Amino acid sequence: MGVVSLREQNKSDKLKRIQEAARHLFSTRGFDATSTREIADRARVGLATLFLYAADKRDLLFLAANDDLEQLTQTVFAEINYDTPLLEQLVEVFRKFFEFYAKNRLFSRDLLRELTFYTSGQQSERFQATRRATIAGVAKMVSQARKQNAVRCASSDADIAEVIFYVFAADVRRWLGQEKTSIAVGLQHLRTLLTIVMAGLDRK
Repeated sequence: MGVVSLREQNKSDKLKRIQEAARHLFSTRGFDATSTREIADRARVGLATLFLYAADKRDLLFLAANDDLEQLTQTVFAEINYDTPLLEQLVEVFRKFFEFYAKNRLFSRDLLRELTFYTSGQQSERFQATRRATIAGVAKMVSQARKQNAVRCASSDADIAEVIFYVFAADVRRWLGQEKTSIAVGLQHLRTLLTIVMAGLDRK
């Protein structure tokens, strides 16, 4: 039992070192300028060990973000005040994601860029699962608003949630491309777009 525990602790320590090394290098140098060999060297592991935890360099990028994003998603949707208007709920939820991405715009731009067209790898699958959880959380918000007669259109809650999420996903990418634009300005633009969506949800 002690040997197994020691082995698991060793695996956990290596994973943590790899995550920290990948996060540091991607955040300071960028995805394109960072090599897997540099990540392995900084984490003090061999390349073969590195690829036990991620399929390739892109997967390492997702590995560097997954734990934080999963925790953020769980926390955000646990704190929703369903008594407030749906638009305010959405802006408050997405504010937390804007704040997360604002911590390091270089890292965030690379993360969202690589996610757009590449979805293979175990860490990418975790990232996709977090995205699905986000959409499911929005769908619950829409469902609650429908019970209060704030949503009256015939489209399903799941389809509405996808529309809302992809409006956010596109707009946060636009915002990240503007280096000096504040979170407040980004959220105001997103609010304008979501207001248009809300107008459509109030129609039968």
